[in-house]
Amino acid sequence: MEIFNKKLTSVDLERQLVLPNNTKTDALPFHGPGDIVIPITIGHGGVQVDVRCSWKAGRLALTEGWVEIARNLRLNAGDIVALKSEGHGRYKMTVRSGSA
Repeated sequence: MEIFNKKLTSVDLERQLVLPNNTKTDALPFHGPGDIVIPITIGHGGVQVDVRCSWKAGRLALTEGWVEIARNLRLNAGDIVALKSEGHGRYKMTVRSGSA
């Protein structure tokens, strides 16, 4: 199940990925207030990265771990990322180039 997809902005790449308003928050393992760490498998390579998901100013954001992912994958403004739940607490992020 797709949790969200978003076209990246320069702010998303430099600081944190603020999730869209239509994010399916019930698909994330929140159990009350506070931050969670989500193990995300990146693309087809299968590399897993733990990313912190936090409530910031009433919205969800991927914080710690996100900027490193963006740099390592050489993401650019305009690229589109999607996060999907694969069940059993597993998540996968895919990337489409915005220039394609």
